[in-house]
Amino acid sequence: MGNSNKDRHYRIISTFFVVLPTTFVMSVLPSFTNGVLSENWIGDLFKSWLFSLPIVYACVLLLVPVANKITSKILDRKVHL
Repeated sequence: MGNSNKDRHYRIISTFFVVLPTTFVMSVLPSFTNGVLSENWIGDLFKSWLFSLPIVYACVLLLVPVANKITSKILDRKVHL
């Protein structure tokens, strides 16, 4: 029981360290691709980053187990063919 709790904490923290830079990059890209930076572009960047971070984090935590199940089913089918 204790080991599965450690695995869960590991997964949550590991996911956070994937989501954190990913959401940062996705917040920075529109700032530079638009070609026009506002006066407070750093504030806008952090505002969009802080808004997107919890949304993406929740989505990833919900979707990764589903993706793992689908992947294992696809790979199991290919192995048995």
